[in-house]
Amino acid sequence: MKTRSPQPLLTGLMWAQQGTTPGTPKLRHTCEQGDGVGPYGWEFHDGLSFGRQHIQDGTLRLTTEFVKRPGGQHGGNWSWRVTVEPQASVQEIQPPSMAATMSSGPPTQDFPC
Repeated sequence: MKTRSPQPLLTGLMWAQQGTTPGTPKLRHTCEQGDGVGPYGWEFHDGLSFGRQHIQDGTLRLTTEFVKRPGGQHGGNWSWRVTVEPQASVQEIQPPSMAATMSSGPPTQDFPC
């Protein structure tokens, strides 16, 4: 995710649902049509300072929320929350493995945003 500001905060989320299929779990970091994830999309956002999106991945519903509070030495303070809700019996679902990434600063030649 990237905000529309001149020096955007870039965030990313990777997850893998354990025990859904034999072998190595599928590591996800994008939502693409046809990859078995969905529905997904933004519930609301302004493109700059707040937003909430939902991602349905099998028996998991992931919700990501962000908000920017003005102030501080760098133009504001960010909060980001990820919630995972099982959509089936708790006995059937293993908790997902998750990793979050964050980066900020102006675009560069190597990382144009």
